[in-house]
Amino acid sequence: MRNTADEPSEQRAHCRLSLSAQGRISEPYQGQHSVELLDISASGARIATFRQFQVGQAIYVTIDKLQAIKCDVRWVKPGEIGVSFDRPLHVSVVDHIAAANRARR
Repeated sequence: MRNTADEPSEQRAHCRLSLSAQGRISEPYQGQHSVELLDISASGARIATFRQFQVGQAIYVTIDKLQAIKCDVRWVKPGEIGVSFDRPLHVSVVDHIAAANRARR
């Protein structure tokens, strides 16, 4: 199911950086599973995943060796979700993650 109400638009508060980073999503009572982060900003990320999620669902995302980041699912489409971080990441953290995980083309 595709939700377009909160899907990405041109009204972004923070710059998005493309990347290809391995991460993990943790769901309460569902355990963890591996995902690929496709882009990131200080306020959220776009994630490739085979799992089904619901808009508004609370999850935790772990990137590299960072502490798990609490997120809310903002939009869903086949094979991808968009999440917003409960607390924005510092721009230097975003830059470090993106530099260490440049998108492979």
